[in-house]
Amino acid sequence: MKQTLFLIGIGGTGMRCLEAFVHTCAIGMLDNSEINILALDTDLDNGNFSRLKTLIEDGYMKVKGYNRTHYPLQETFFSAKINLFTFTPDYSNSVKSGSFEALTKYAYANDSKKDLANILLTPQVREFDLKHGYRAQTHLGSLLMYHSIIEEVTKNPHGKLAEFIQKIYDAGELGDARVFVCGSVFGGTGASSIPILPKAFNAAINILEPGKTLTKAFFGATLLSAYFKFTPPDESLRSRQKVVASSKNFALNSQIAMMFYNEDKTVKSVYQKFYMIGTPSNDFETKTTSTETITGGAQQKNDSHYIELLSAFAALDFFETPISKIEEIKRTKQEVQYYYRTIAENGRVDFKDFASAERTAEFARKFGALVALSYLVYPEFTDFVAAAQSGMLAKNNISGYEDILPQEVAGIKKYFELFHFGILPNGTLTDGWLRQMHRSAGGLDNFLFNAELFGVSNVKELRKFDFNKLLFRSNEDDIAIATFKTGLFGSTFDSFKNEFVKQHNNDSIQYKIEKIVKRMYDTINALYGFKI
Repeated sequence: MKQTLFLIGIGGTGMRCLEAFVHTCAIGMLDNSEINILALDTDLDNGNFSRLKTLIEDGYMKVKGYNRTHYPLQETFFSAKINLFTFTPDYSNSVKSGSFEALTKYAYANDSKKDLANILLTPQVREFDLKHGYRAQTHLGSLLMYHSIIEEVTKNPHGKLAEFIQKIYDAGELGDARVFVCGSVFGGTGASSIPILPKAFNAAINILEPGKTLTKAFFGATLLSAYFKFTPPDESLRSRQKVVASSKNFALNSQIAMMFYNEDKTVKSVYQKFYMIGTPSNDFETKTTSTETITGGAQQKNDSHYIELLSAFAALDFFETPISKIEEIKRTKQEVQYYYRTIAENGRVDFKDFASAERTAEFARKFGALVALSYLVYPEFTDFVAAAQSGMLAKNNISGYEDILPQEVAGIKKYFELFHFGILPNGTLTDGWLRQMHRSAGGLDNFLFNAELFGVSNVKELRKFDFNKLLFRSNEDDIAIATFKTGLFGSTFDSFKNEFVKQHNNDSIQYKIEKIVKRMYDTINALYGFKI
């Protein structure tokens, strides 16, 4: 039975959580599902959002079929159907470039309102430019985000945000509307928006359909505490920007936020599950060439961290929770249920840390298969999809894929460039999401796969790397170690082509690009001896 699910990412951390979730869909962990994703940020020019948008629109969606209607599939890569929605409050048209004072006509307010605002908001908070987010000013952000949502659906009842909220209501009328929210509790936009989203959406549907509510919808969220740091702002930047977030305060911000979530009865009554995720310290620092604190915009492109993948699996857990259990929490007015995840004290990250016990082996198998596929589609040498589309593999009895569109070939290349690595003109490899995750876990043998996989740095080394033998860690507890042999004088690519011929197209799949991806999925599983 097809599931229709709703996932919301808020702020920079939320964008990276959505990114991890999209890769989880590509792995094949959400078979037969339709995912409605809302990217909500005050700064949709930021680099993390642009990377997410490229990943979905130029990568994932083109692998599902360029300019075609997409469908959920099962037991293949990219099995889930993804619909992307975006919303950002427009703070650009005010006199002071989007300050609180300009937006609220603060200067013209009556004395009592100004006195109250003076208590709650310092002059710097009232004057800074909101375009790059709320900058750890959650009291300001919650107020503005709530009213921005209401204003948007009032002005644009047929816009993307209104459509997303309408879809939640419609799913609730059919019996199961699950909404999961990802964001940090230590920063600005995420911390501001998580508490008010259910109430804002409920008010919004009443505007779109007077008298209607979202009482049939269920809400869950990750509460991500401090886990990374960035260059601290200097006095010159503070003077220019008025307010700048500092990562040295993230731990304290997280503690205060957790106290709020533990005590606020309104928030606890509208959410059914909270997933608490963080790291013992926020020592992880994203790679950057800038010596200045980046407040937002295109330069804000922070590296990914493995706890964002934990957040994606928290969403998966919420989506897979039996409806009866979630209904019971809501029906009996129990307080929100809290869940926690820990990893080994030595910092080693295992497959079992992400997936449930029932799905750990499946996760390892599917994730490993996708990593293996990344070595079969990199440009110039073993680009299997491009070779099949061009007819070059007809001599190997591989044909029928010539009508795959060039945009679809480009899409699968783009996806794997973002997923694992790309190749620069000088032959060196770029760090995609997977490599950033490995680095966030401390490198070495700490993250899921064989450390040698992450040591390949250029094309010369890439050509020699035997991913068929060196994919999984040798002491992996969660799965039987999987390898496959090559012929005496053959290569992994030759072995793959020979096995591919033995597999068959799935006639229930409509598009050629998805047919070849499914057949590649079956081929890799057969080579490694995985049982599907």
